Amino acid sequence: MQLIFLSTLERKVEENRMALAQVSITEHQGAWRVWWSEPDAEGKQIQDSWYEGGEWKELLLSFREGLRVKRAEGYYPLVDPALTSLSDSGKNRDVLMLQYYGEMNHSTEVFQELRGWRRQQASKEGKSAFFVATNRMLYMLSAYLPHSLEEIMNIPGFGKRKAEAYGEEIMAITAKFERHTSFPLDWVAAEVAESDFEAWINEQRRSREQLEQQKLFQRRQVLEGVAAGSSLAELEGSTGMKRQELVRLVEDLDKNGYDMEPLVDLELTHVADGVSEKVKELYAALGDRFLKPVMKALYTEEELKDMDVNDIYEKLRLHRIRFRHERNNAAEEEGSAQTAV
Repeated sequence: MQLIFLSTLERKVEENRMALAQVSITEHQGAWRVWWSEPDAEGKQIQDSWYEGGEWKELLLSFREGLRVKRAEGYYPLVDPALTSLSDSGKNRDVLMLQYYGEMNHSTEVFQELRGWRRQQASKEGKSAFFVATNRMLYMLSAYLPHSLEEIMNIPGFGKRKAEAYGEEIMAITAKFERHTSFPLDWVAAEVAESDFEAWINEQRRSREQLEQQKLFQRRQVLEGVAAGSSLAELEGSTGMKRQELVRLVEDLDKNGYDMEPLVDLELTHVADGVSEKVKELYAALGDRFLKPVMKALYTEEELKDMDVNDIYEKLRLHRIRFRHERNNAAEEEGSAQTAV
């Protein structure tokens, strides 16, 4: 067993006496565990397992939730665990400060124009608006108003490639407005009130943890639903997730070793055998990393005009799960046969 993290906490139990407890993270043969150890009424150390499994994100959620409970009981760490802190020193803190200033000081008019551009660009590229630019990136653009590619690359999230791809269209918006600040952005720190910045960081942390808790709850709902034989439509209703997001989660859970085959079999029941075999052949020939080439090979442009592309991608993702299972099973059988020989 390998010790990854250890922190000591204390709680006042009498006027002049403190009780000490420890929280630790360990790893053994690919499995993570979070342990909590505290003394009982007689002073004997009682150990409790907060988490055991292979998911680091779930481990962190269990770790943070456990600490919140223990802090409510009066335990406080002798040294605040770095795992619970968002306000890192160095580069990450500098980026957070630029984001904070952008959110607090952006031009609403510029932001709305940039949102309209992002929506059109995302539609043109057939991707989520988030992948074009996040809201935080738009806030910073509308606060700092860059007028050149070099200035755009000073905005966190815009590397050279993204700046060159979108720079001209962005500058067509930002250059229309008068700005009262300058580049480089090394002046921002002096303009930010430290107490307000720390409060904002704490709020970001709380929001992030709430979102992670929600995602963890949804994952558990999906796992329980699949085990109970639920369909995608039923899981949509119980989790409140969008269908595309739900199917991607199913793929992710399958990659992490959870059994998604009952759901795959249920959803592909009414797909014609000929289509299933053709998809399997295309994955074998074209590879299973990208879906678009498979879709283009499966249907003509004329056929696609009358079809729901999102539905096609959904079915292709489910077919991909089945294809990978069959491929892995075949490889294991071949390996076993060679070992037997």
